[in-house]
Amino acid sequence: FTSVPYISTRCRLRSNHQWCPIVISDDVLHINTVSPSPSLSTTSLGAASTIASALSTLSTTDIIRTTVGILLAQKISSSGYKKRSLHQSGAISAFIVASLSLACSIRSGVTLLAFYWTSSKLTRIGTTTKEKLEEGVTEGGERDAMQVFACSAIGVFCACLRRILVGRDGALLTGTSTTLSPALALLGDQLTFAYVAFFACCAGDTWASELGVLSKSLPRLIIAPWRKVPPGTNGGVSGVGLAASAAGGTLMGLLHGLFTPGGIASVLPFGKTTTRGAFGREIIALTFVGFLGGLGGSLLDSFLGATVQATYYDNYKKKIAKRAGPNTEKIGGWWTLLSNEMVNVVSTAISALLAALVARPILNWIV
Repeated sequence: FTSVPYISTRCRLRSNHQWCPIVISDDVLHINTVSPSPSLSTTSLGAASTIASALSTLSTTDIIRTTVGILLAQKISSSGYKKRSLHQSGAISAFIVASLSLACSIRSGVTLLAFYWTSSKLTRIGTTTKEKLEEGVTEGGERDAMQVFACSAIGVFCACLRRILVGRDGALLTGTSTTLSPALALLGDQLTFAYVAFFACCAGDTWASELGVLSKSLPRLIIAPWRKVPPGTNGGVSGVGLAASAAGGTLMGLLHGLFTPGGIASVLPFGKTTTRGAFGREIIALTFVGFLGGLGGSLLDSFLGATVQATYYDNYKKKIAKRAGPNTEKIGGWWTLLSNEMVNVVSTAISALLAALVARPILNWIV
């Protein structure tokens, strides 16, 4: 408080665009001069400044890559819609997430597109057999917006956040960056690991679902391995499905490592030896994260499917039903809490979070 001689009264003083209460007693004026708290506009300006700073780093290469990415995303989404692998809403959603990923970096776009391309191809394998085992199977899958976002939104958010907060995508930063603080370098690597683990989990679950259901041996319930269940049962696992999930996740990590900016150039005859070593560590680290994300994420998805997602079997059609009906019985799920899409969201989010948390020990081991 600041005190000055004045007459006895009570009023308010407007200062710095804020109303400051004052109390006058004993012929002394007491004015509250406490600084006002940050307003919403100040916070908004800070966020806008961060985004503007990221935009200011855009180069001609970034603009060209983004433009090409948008054109490529438009072509791929249109093709998916024509081939019935994407619903109309799914095609629009695929265009959005593919454009954003390619705008962040080439390898982010490659990883996302590899997931969708392989998933689309695997969906078409054994369609006739799948139609006999599960209700609602269509050639190509025809995924809608909910399914597309469930298997992309969190991962794309990680890529965008890394681009805004850390800068252009590149090799792993922890222990090697000379321009970023250790904390910011670690954050960049955590977001990279989260991105890889997210799509590794998506690929692992999809590959396991599309190939595991074709296994000649009946799957076993993950929470009761001694119990065999019909193919397509949520929470059912098989040797073929587990191998497929590990392979799918490993491929996502391997591709993300191979397309590290400047990585392939380093193995050419004129490449730098130091860069070549960093490229090798990149591939090892991200392939390992992909393997864990694919296999571990698929197991987590199966556990959630066996506990919080219901499975119904149609005794008349002798196949897995999408929902309860007059001829169905519940054969799986303790509680009916989550849909298939929400199970995917939860399992992929947990996989991405765990990958970010274990980034430091993995990087300490690799670097």
